[in-house]
Amino acid sequence: MGIALLLLGSILGVSAMVFVNASLGISPKARLADIDEAAARLDADRVGFEAADAVLAKDGQGALVVSRAGDCLGLLVARGSDFVIRYLTPGMIREVSAEGETGLRVRLNDFVFAPAHLEFETAETASAWKDRLSALAGPERT
Repeated sequence: MGIALLLLGSILGVSAMVFVNASLGISPKARLADIDEAAARLDADRVGFEAADAVLAKDGQGALVVSRAGDCLGLLVARGSDFVIRYLTPGMIREVSAEGETGLRVRLNDFVFAPAHLEFETAETASAWKDRLSALAGPERT
């Protein structure tokens, strides 16, 4: 019984700290200011990454950036106060689906990467990038 109360108290205490942190905005959600910031983050993460064509999500919560060499497509997605980066090559995408007229949902063949939700300015932009991402789709891997 004592262990159960200790465990319950720990869970409640951690939950309260997370709630207070979120309420006070101590760790605001990550946002990209522009494409240049996305390219700089990709270059810092993978030295020598040079950006070519790119698109920023409407809310700054993500970006898609094609490398100048054409060997990969950089995906940045806000997760908490920082970004998760993936370099997409053929076979890495499990599924790309439309969400409304201007949104995309991207699922990778990477079990630790939660699906990315990207909202763009126009339906044309979403459609064009959906086609680009779909070209990288491949068989499901585990």
